[in-house]
Amino acid sequence: MKNNKIINSITLGAMFAAIYGIFSAISIYVLQILSVVGLFIMPIFAAYYASIYKFKETLLFNISVLVVCFLVGIADPIYCLIYVLPTLIVGDIYGLLSRLKIKFYTTMILQTITYSITNILALVLAEKLYDTEIIRFIISDEWTYQNLSLSILFVLSGAEAVVSCAFSYEQLAKIKIYKEKEKQYPMYGYIAIIILTILASITYFINNNVYFLCITIAIVTLLGLVYELTKHPRRKLIFILYIIICSITSLTLLYFSFYRLVLLALLIPFAIYSVFIIVQYLINKKSNNS
Repeated sequence: MKNNKIINSITLGAMFAAIYGIFSAISIYVLQILSVVGLFIMPIFAAYYASIYKFKETLLFNISVLVVCFLVGIADPIYCLIYVLPTLIVGDIYGLLSRLKIKFYTTMILQTITYSITNILALVLAEKLYDTEIIRFIISDEWTYQNLSLSILFVLSGAEAVVSCAFSYEQLAKIKIYKEKEKQYPMYGYIAIIILTILASITYFINNNVYFLCITIAIVTLLGLVYELTKHPRRKLIFILYIIICSITSLTLLYFSFYRLVLLALLIPFAIYSVFIIVQYLINKKSNNS
């Protein structure tokens, strides 16, 4: 029985590695536009494999795929680094979180952040190792490159991750691998908003690019909270107060030419609200235990 499982994992891994290799070969030598399609489709194979096999088998599968794609694309070894590896990682995370029973929207958020960071690191590393200018080619304007390049890469990679996650969810559901969806905004989201606000405050004085990246990630994290607030019984009062506070604060900052602080000022009210929610949760939990 154990031998059969090993043989099945090897056979399936070899089949999926071959599919990755075929995608890579066609994308490099025949039809480069196919690489865009591959960004959304290829993670599903890693997601399926990681959903049914343990860490050791998944690790060997990833190594096999990278070796196959490297041999196929030997004329362009950077391809494995900036294209194949992120699709493997995002698929692995989906599969791992499926086995851990982590719900759908949490999976999507973690995939978005991981896929974005992986892509950014891959591009930066490729520029350093191979003396290329991939990011400069994507973002040619100097001010945008210095201040917004990380945010732009995060958004582009995040969009890939979201579409890939949704596609994986639909396809894997057909073979009875389901992910339950959250019914309300999870508590870690409030904690993330507070942490991102603190990081944005610190990086404001250190690095423009990282500061805007923190703000971008915070805004993405806020989307779930804003949706949750639209169902709040006092939503009109909450949004009216938010608009009034942010309008006064933003106009004051703009008057004194603190343009970059406006984004942080828009984020701070949500961070304060998150602190209130966490404190309320802790009080409720303590009262229930007593």
